[in-house]
Amino acid sequence: MDDIPWHESVLFELNDRQDVITVSSSLEAADLLLNKWPKKRGPSYKLAVMTCLDSFRGKQPPELVRQDLIAAAIEAHIYVKPRSINT
Repeated sequence: MDDIPWHESVLFELNDRQDVITVSSSLEAADLLLNKWPKKRGPSYKLAVMTCLDSFRGKQPPELVRQDLIAAAIEAHIYVKPRSINT
């Protein structure tokens, strides 16, 4: 499994903006999803986890992981730096 860096990092603010996390790859996305994610875990969260796994297997592009991670964050009411969303 090769961890390919994304073209653009995404900045998330967790715990009422006390923890700022920058995610730059699918491996970092998996770490955030599995180890640091708040308790709110809906359908977008589950999709993001599955997309990460598929990316590690070479079945999904890393940029799709990025998109699904952003969608999961929005669903969980996690602040995403606006510039991170549009790229």
